Amino acid sequence: MCGITGSFNPTGEVAGKKILTAMRDMMVHRGPDGEGVWFAKDHRCGLAHRRLSIIDLSEAAAQPMSNAEGTVTVVYNGEIYNHAEIRRELGGKYRWKTDHSDTEALLHAYEEWGLDCVERFYGMFAFAVYDTRVPGKPQLHLVRDRIGVKPLYITRTNRGEWLFASEIRALFPHPDVSPEMDLTAFWHYLTFIVTPAPLTLFRGIFKIPAGFMVTVDHNGHAKAKQYWDCKPSAESTLSEKDISEAEAVSELERLLKQSISRRMVSDVPFGVLLSGGVDSSMNVALMSELMDRPVKTFSIGYEGKEDYNEFQYARQISKQYKTEHHEALINRKQMQEFLPLLVRLQDEPIADNVCIPLYFLAELVKKSGTTVVQVGEGADENFLGYWWCDHYREKEESIYGPVARNGRLPWIKRLMTMGKSALPGPLSGEDEEIRRRAVGGKELFWGGAVCWWGDLRDKLTPDPSAFAQEVNCPVEGLLPEGHDSINSHNVVDHYLGGLTGSLVTPEVLQKIPYMEHKLRLPEHLLMRVDKMTMAHSIEARVPFLDHDVVEFAAKLPPSYKLRDGIGKSVLKKVAEPFLSHDIIYRKKQGFGAPMDEWFMEGDFGKRCQDAFAGSQMSRMGLFDNGFFSDLLKRQCDGSGGYSFHLWTVLNAVLWYDSWVEGKEPLS
Repeated sequence: MCGITGSFNPTGEVAGKKILTAMRDMMVHRGPDGEGVWFAKDHRCGLAHRRLSIIDLSEAAAQPMSNAEGTVTVVYNGEIYNHAEIRRELGGKYRWKTDHSDTEALLHAYEEWGLDCVERFYGMFAFAVYDTRVPGKPQLHLVRDRIGVKPLYITRTNRGEWLFASEIRALFPHPDVSPEMDLTAFWHYLTFIVTPAPLTLFRGIFKIPAGFMVTVDHNGHAKAKQYWDCKPSAESTLSEKDISEAEAVSELERLLKQSISRRMVSDVPFGVLLSGGVDSSMNVALMSELMDRPVKTFSIGYEGKEDYNEFQYARQISKQYKTEHHEALINRKQMQEFLPLLVRLQDEPIADNVCIPLYFLAELVKKSGTTVVQVGEGADENFLGYWWCDHYREKEESIYGPVARNGRLPWIKRLMTMGKSALPGPLSGEDEEIRRRAVGGKELFWGGAVCWWGDLRDKLTPDPSAFAQEVNCPVEGLLPEGHDSINSHNVVDHYLGGLTGSLVTPEVLQKIPYMEHKLRLPEHLLMRVDKMTMAHSIEARVPFLDHDVVEFAAKLPPSYKLRDGIGKSVLKKVAEPFLSHDIIYRKKQGFGAPMDEWFMEGDFGKRCQDAFAGSQMSRMGLFDNGFFSDLLKRQCDGSGGYSFHLWTVLNAVLWYDSWVEGKEPLS
């Protein structure tokens, strides 16, 4: 796991060593173990690297790394778990200078198979390859892994110089890059609590989507290509006749054991982030089978907030598998003191308060001397584990489907919705919103963390035209149609619209995992893990997102995932030989933070009110300031229930103050 950055200017020299070094060293936390800078002989390309040593700790494995002829050079962030198999396949055709570096395996795999090498990789990665093998026609290739575990950002300066980096912050030391807010991206951020790829909240800076690669040719023309997708279809979905539930359980167990085994490749200590839920507990159980020493496990909770803590379940798993267990408690004061740093670590806002405990959990891991951890992200998304999966299934059956087919609600449903309060609230008017979506031909499901929508959104942003701004993406094929509009359904429709009529019923149960893999997983859940763990130079690995597991899950009958209202049904059956019934089938608690209470405690709520009132963003004409301030006041008074909505806006306000205005947030 590392930090990479670089530049390519086909028509002239790139910025010099001082600038490239400054860009690289904005990411010291991603790679405290080593550093490197490389320039092409004609200075049309420069690559830089910060190293976190995980596999092959020798100096010979340092980056940037070139082939023997000096015609191909690579910088790489991530891990290729099957690098030993690739090395064996390539055999003696190449002159190997390292014993077992996965970077060198990547380098020679590219020499052998070109960009098709990614089809052979199991892992998480973001890498850049500079290829000069064709004289006079150098190319820069930028690749992000299938699932989007690792981030990669790109921009082009007015002088035609292409820049890339693992973090947005690493682009700003370049004199031709400055922070400016993208208003269209901000519109979508308010909807999804993150910006959908390839947009970022910084105007002119784009993130390469999961499963994509970008090639910049010798003329400076950049073109994007999607190399992996996991699109569901009725044709590819297995029926219960094609695969029995017992067969599905057996195959999933095999794939998970294989995935865990792949992710135990490491030359440094590793462990598990353990909540006590079925996903993280399965990580512990399967790792324990493969280790000859205790698994290190890590849990976090909140002082005086027992309703949020899951220590008793984590301790139960620790006792069962005899782990070396570590715990920590955090409080509101620590949260409040951390917020200015959080705004910087995120690069662009991720309006998920889980970033707060995750940061302190990674700190606990670091203090234990551990460098690599397994995490449970992806299980709920692949196997319909959230409560709202069954909720949307019921809404499709009772409201959305009938209205989409007949243009109106069944009479009994109309009676049930009459007399509902017109006042907005976190869930008020949901049925009416679903009816509107059905009548308007809009998708039912927009994502697992959709925030500002419906009447509440209309009140917050009464003038959508204030967000209208042209989006100029310099990479051909990178910006999907609709992402550049101030209509967030266009983002959803880009991914889900073409699926309607080609899925098994209920269609929403196949649309949910696919949409989650396009937006919430890569740009929200995985980014919060990447940013907060790498802040402490910790590498997080995601066994449930091995692409073999993802592809198998996509083929399973939805009834094996969601059965009788129980999500992750097939995964829970896999867990039965390993975990107790109360761990597997207890109500899902989720990894959250007591933000509702924190708004009411101490001076946090008052400081948030002052921060919004004094912010430049509140003076830009984007919001109905009175409406937002009233919601915030009610939340601080204890009569709100809007902490999710408020935190989404406040996170952006603090981000703008820090990154664009250069002020200390909440000062």
